[in-house]
Amino acid sequence: YAWVMTLGSRGLKTVAETAIINNNYMMKRLLNEVRGLSMPWGKEAPNRLEQVRYSFETLLKETGVGAEDVNRHMLDFGFQRFFPSHHPEIVPEPFTPEPTESYSKADIDDYVEALKRISWEAYHTPEIVLTAPHKGPIEKLETDHIDSVSELAVTWRAYKRKKREKRSEAER
Repeated sequence: YAWVMTLGSRGLKTVAETAIINNNYMMKRLLNEVRGLSMPWGKEAPNRLEQVRYSFETLLKETGVGAEDVNRHMLDFGFQRFFPSHHPEIVPEPFTPEPTESYSKADIDDYVEALKRISWEAYHTPEIVLTAPHKGPIEKLETDHIDSVSELAVTWRAYKRKKREKRSEAER
């Protein structure tokens, strides 16, 4: 956190204020323009300082497209995957963007436009979203099949080892 010290008190205040402005700007646009997105507890706490935990629960109920599908399709628009939620997931179909101080208004506008497009696709041609990503080096990753920690392979080397072990077990 040495970089914080280089900003000085005025710089740090500017950074914090910019992050809050970016978050509230994105929040207003998302809630007003992205169909199928909601903000749980919005009435109890309508203003946020840092992050907002949104929900794609309505989108899932109305189209069959959930947060993970949207997350993968964001790759097709040139955005990195968003942070869904901490566990346990207390918000169904969670979506937590982080429009920090380093993003410009144009960056946020592009991000919102991508989400609007994905929402439109979900309601009109859901198979496009459900089979995403289409422009990336990977295909859809199935993550719901892991039932045990022993099945996890968090490095390429561990993945290859587990694959060899499964193959040798099947050959027996």
